[in-house]
Amino acid sequence: MMADADRVEFGNRLAKLVADKHWTEAEFAREASKRFRGAHDFRRCEISLYMRGIQFPNPPRLKAICETLGVDEKALGTEVHVGVKH
Repeated sequence: MMADADRVEFGNRLAKLVADKHWTEAEFAREASKRFRGAHDFRRCEISLYMRGIQFPNPPRLKAICETLGVDEKALGTEVHVGVKH
């Protein structure tokens, strides 16, 4: 399981990258949903949970987040945690 500090660090990096694009959480959720191939779109409340370090996205959602931001997983500090059950 991912440590609380790691989730918070991920959330801080995610929040900064989203802010750098001048997107709100809702705008980012819409953009990430365009790249996600899962059953449910991203919701603003999920993005908020990620940014606050409460939850960590599963691998398909993480991939969509990275694609949306144009970064690789290393930019979010997640390379160690990929494949870990959250």
